[in-house]
Amino acid sequence: MEIIKKVVVKQVLTEESRDRLKEQFLSRQYKLSTELKQLEFVLHKKLKENTDEKYQKSLRQSFDKEVAKRKERLRQLELKLGQLDELELGAELREGTIQMIEQVEEGDNWDEVMKGTEIVIKDGVVNELRQGGMEEEDE
Repeated sequence: MEIIKKVVVKQVLTEESRDRLKEQFLSRQYKLSTELKQLEFVLHKKLKENTDEKYQKSLRQSFDKEVAKRKERLRQLELKLGQLDELELGAELREGTIQMIEQVEEGDNWDEVMKGTEIVIKDGVVNELRQGGMEEEDE
């Protein structure tokens, strides 16, 4: 029988990966800033199109929520950028989880089957496969 199991993916911080991550964070910041400007533009356009007060209030609330989400993401990206500069080379950064298929048969030790598996990436190459860690929860 096959089961689906979560696998933690980590990245070893090198100069190359630090530069790539910085680039990704800055790109996301730019994208979020652009989205914020677009939201403002669309809000003003919609407010001009419809002068109903209830509609405008509802519209403002919706846009405020979206703006707040993006501003929070921007704040998180700024924190990550700051932390990235402070991390030492060789540090392992969690990138997320993926799913893998694992073969399970009668008589297998369930605790061993469910122990966490990690894939460690270094500069885009699988550097290490680790077995036996504790299963980590989703972020």
